[in-house]
Amino acid sequence: MDALMICATDLNLIGKFIYNVLYQWIQEWGSGISWIGPFGITVILFTLMLKLITSPFDVWQKSLTRKNAKIMEVMQPELEKAQRQCGDNKELYMQKQREIFKKHNYSMFASCLPMIITLAIFITVFSGFNSAVKHYNSSVFENLQVVYEDTFNEAYSDAYDSERQSLAGSELSETEKDTAANKAAKAIATALAEEKVLESYKPERILLTTNIFMPDTWAKPIPTAEDYAGKGIGKLNIATDKTIYDRVMKPIMNEYNKPGVWNGYLIFPILAFILNIFSSRLMGSQTAAAPPMPGQTEEQKKAQESQQKMMTYMMPVMMAVFAFLYSTAFTLYLLLNSGITTAFNLIYNRVAKVKDAKEKDRYLSTTIK
Repeated sequence: MDALMICATDLNLIGKFIYNVLYQWIQEWGSGISWIGPFGITVILFTLMLKLITSPFDVWQKSLTRKNAKIMEVMQPELEKAQRQCGDNKELYMQKQREIFKKHNYSMFASCLPMIITLAIFITVFSGFNSAVKHYNSSVFENLQVVYEDTFNEAYSDAYDSERQSLAGSELSETEKDTAANKAAKAIATALAEEKVLESYKPERILLTTNIFMPDTWAKPIPTAEDYAGKGIGKLNIATDKTIYDRVMKPIMNEYNKPGVWNGYLIFPILAFILNIFSSRLMGSQTAAAPPMPGQTEEQKKAQESQQKMMTYMMPVMMAVFAFLYSTAFTLYLLLNSGITTAFNLIYNRVAKVKDAKEKDRYLSTTIK
């Protein structure tokens, strides 16, 4: 291991839980499933656990969004009246707007708070996954290097002695015999070491994706040394370690990185993008519209509405970028998280509609009496 100086990846708290706790436990019983590896199961369980833990926050977020939407609906006539009174005087309108917000206990910060917390959770989880994936790939490579070097050293010693004996009666000089024996022994030891490495490597598959630690795209299943260091997969000192990495990983790359072979077929990124769009639009329909501004023309109002609609697509686009650039493991998390969130929003909205209908009926019955 002295020949290769890998920068050990420090696992953060989330990364430690994913890799050292969940993954190590699932490895004990989840290694025999053909269509999904232990890490894929780890991602599924982690996502379910995280959503369960954060479910009170999800309910609070939806309740706050719904409350703000109702308050904005009540305030809208007052805001429009204030806009007509103030005309192009933006300072006066802003003052009246603050008074209306205070009157109805409406907080602009409170309406943004759920988004801020959601973003904080996303960054924390992303960092954890990135940490766990880096650690996994570094560990796998370290183990394969040990397999390669141990097999090579053992095979070389035996092959050299055998080749040297076979050349004992030849007319070559001792130096030529050593050179020939050394060359033959290296070839034999290299072939055996490569065979052992290929036999020891077990890819973490999931459905049609060969390697869950690479993107579900046209990327090659096995990362090159440049990929390993440049795409967040791990850390190598390429200037000194590229030759070692290529030597150890050569048989695996020859087996899996064949011309025309992709790591995946964009299934997870596409599904994650579609689900995020649906979820964003679902949440957008429950979000309060921005209050009117003084002096706005109809074209400006339409432009503001277009910007609000465009914001609905920003998160799905960002998720798609992450899905294309980072591991399928993280994309699987995005897909599951979006699916659960969408299902929750559909159920919550249904319950909220029933509750609103009952409140309306109760109000009407009280008013009529």
